This record gives sequence, C-alpha cells and structure tokens, in this order.
Amino acid sequence: MRAVKLVGHELIEVREAPEPRLQGDTDAIVRVTHTAICGADLLPFHGHTPGFELGTTLGHEFVGIVQDAGDAVGGLQPGQRVVNTSMTSDGSCSHCRAGRVTQCASRALFGYSGVYPRLDGGQADLVRVPRADRCLWPIPDDVSDEDAVFVADILPTGFVAVQRAAVGAGDVAVVLGCGPVGLMAVMCAVGTARRVIAVDGIGARRRLAMELGASAVEPAAAAAAVHDSTGGLGADAVIEASGAAAALTAALDLVRPQGVVSVVGAHFEPAFPLNNGLMFEKEITLAFAIGNPGRDRERLLAMIQEGALRPSRVITDTVALDEAAAAYRAFDAREATKVVLTT
Repeated sequence: MRAVKLVGHELIEVREAPEPRLQGDTDAIVRVTHTAICGADLLPFHGHTPGFELGTTLGHEFVGIVQDAGDAVGGLQPGQRVVNTSMTSDGSCSHCRAGRVTQCASRALFGYSGVYPRLDGGQADLVRVPRADRCLWPIPDDVSDEDAVFVADILPTGFVAVQRAAVGAGDVAVVLGCGPVGLMAVMCAVGTARRVIAVDGIGARRRLAMELGASAVEPAAAAAAVHDSTGGLGADAVIEASGAAAALTAALDLVRPQGVVSVVGAHFEPAFPLNNGLMFEKEITLAFAIGNPGRDRERLLAMIQEGALRPSRVITDTVALDEAAAAYRAFDAREATKVVLTT
C-alpha cells in the first residue's frame, strides 16, 4: 500500500509500506478515502517534535471504510463509513473516568511518535485503528466525506475554542489566525456573536473568513476594528488560533475587562512574557484547550446534517495521495489553506 512518510528534515515521500494487520481484538483496519493535512503535521516536518521517528506515516484526520475489525469491536461492521478521532484514549484511566479524555494517560496521536507512543497515521491507503470502538464513529449517509474529515480534529477544536471563550449572544468575538482551525472557530462563532472579527495577514484566508460571515482585517487593523465595534470597550472574547506568541500578546490587549482569551493555537514556548499586571487589572480569563472529537462528534455531525455547519467550504486543494509531497510544500508555504488528500 502507499503511505505518506516523513523521511528527513522537511522531506515527505509517498512510499510502499506493508499493509497493517490487526494486532489486538479491539483493533480495526480502515481503508482510507480522504485524509487531511493539519498544521500539527508541520511540527515534525520542521523538526519541532522531540524524538519523532523518521518513517512514521503521517496524518491524524481521516475518513474511510472499515475493512476488518477484531472480535471485541462491537459497534462497527466491515463496509461501514467512519471518521476517526485524532487521539486515542483507553476509557479506563483516571482522566478518562473523569471525562478528560484528551488527557488520557495512555493517549496516542495518529501520525505521531516521540512525544506520544508511535502510531502510524491515516495518510495512507490503509490504517490500523486501536481501540476502534472509541476511536471511530459512523458517518451518516447524508454527510459527505469532505465534511466528515473535519470532525476528526479541527472542527471540534474550533468548536471548543468558542465554548471556552464563552461566546454569547450579542458578543463581539475576535479570532486571531485564520488557518483551518481559526476558520472553524469563525464558523462556530458566527450566528451566536453579533460580530466576529477575523484577523490574518493572508488575503485568501481573510476572504474565506468573510465568506463564512466574519468581518476580516489585517493584524495592523485589529485594534481599530475592535475599538469601533465595541465603543472602545474591547472584545468580549478573543480566540487565539495561530500559535504565535505575538498573537497571544495581542489577545490580552484586545479583550475587554473580565473577558476571556481562549487559546487553541499550538504553543511550545518554554517562557512567555505574560503581562500579569494587565491580566490582573482587567481580570482576564486565559484558557488553553485542544479539541475533543470523542465528546463532540455526534453534535457536530448533526449540525452538518442540518446545514448549520459546512466545514468543507474551507477546503482549498483536493490532491491525490501520490502528490502529498507537493501538497505539503504548498501548505507549508501558505499557498493552500486546507488540503485534503484522496486515495
């Protein structure tokens, strides 16, 4: 079978690999139809993931068809169309029992190694899915593969960003960074907030945000846009979806007193010059979160069915799996906003 592998620093190759086999009675084998490239895939691509093993098959967002399943997999049948959750969980550790499944003591992320136990991902013709009853969910017949692939990771991430920001009816919400996760946050906030201000330096991303119903401005114009929209009060909620230190600093300035800054951009700075005086004076709530697809997938799939969400609108490039190396280069250069690979 074909598999997209990171084989060197910023070097992607599509290689022949052995077909995965069931390793336990809770495993399933999925024949992948659609799989997406995520910003998190660029972290090992650029060498920012400690201990990452070259040769790992990438990809933690995929949909496909169940080809085989172990004897203990009760909720899935061969031939069923499914979407994965980006991260595994065992359901039995203290975190899982308390509902904190994204902090599972034995979690693994598809397409990653080093920081998590190695688990080959879904940018391949076939993928082995451990704990399949927890990691896979059936896709309703009236939800397309292109929409469903977002439920694996970034749509739940944008959804939880809005939840953690406590965006309410009539609020002004700001989304800093209009990459795929930021655009999911825009989509989830529009219709609740009275105004969503999307901030990004790339014109194509701003245009996508506007198509989703947001006002869109360049970073240099963000402060003025918030001032004009709130009479100088500040935004009720700011979602930081870029992962840039400068954006997190800006978020603290843009939010109103007693507002919320919700961070879903990936931050790995060992030190950050947090303005404690400003946070104390303004009584700012600062929250970090990652998506929880296992908890939110049913609700999000239902919203897609009802037409309340259509995440496939942000797909800019649909590319054959064989062209993955070029797709990664375009995504890394921000020439493509969201890339879906098809088998």
